[in-house]
Amino acid sequence: MAARCVLALCFVFLVVDAKVFTRCQLTRELLKINFQRTFLSNWVCLIEQESDRNTAALVTKSARRKYYGLFQIGSEWCKEGKKGGKCDITCEALLDDDIKDDSACALKVFEQEGFKYWSKWEARCKGHVLPDIEKCPDWQFPPSRSSVSPGRDKRRIKRSKRTENSLRRLRLPISNANL
Repeated sequence: MAARCVLALCFVFLVVDAKVFTRCQLTRELLKINFQRTFLSNWVCLIEQESDRNTAALVTKSARRKYYGLFQIGSEWCKEGKKGGKCDITCEALLDDDIKDDSACALKVFEQEGFKYWSKWEARCKGHVLPDIEKCPDWQFPPSRSSVSPGRDKRRIKRSKRTENSLRRLRLPISNANL
């Protein structure tokens, strides 16, 4: 019982750290984290549909099934109270305003399952008009990106090829502009 009270208090404190992004703020942050421009409209659409751009979004479908944060990542990818799950992250870390760890987990989900993991992307983004993020100031002049080591850069290139194959399976348009 005491553990549940502590966990509930953690969630209350995390809500204080929550952030609701505007569309352009979200675009800027995703560009800074090195999300590919090619798929950025899909990611923004997914986030808008899943969490309404709110980092503290928490959806409980059952006692054992919860979805956390900006990307609405399911409880099998994290663990409450300590690191764990397929992303080796605490579920509480998916509810704060630091979206770097959330993004890393979302990209891992995407690598394994594609956008189809997110049912609202399937229903409301796939085959629909995507958010017009090209009007955002950072689209033309992206913010400086975090430094990436050469080894990580190679992984990003490999990830891009996997991402491209995933999108082909989903029958999404693929642009070679930034791959």
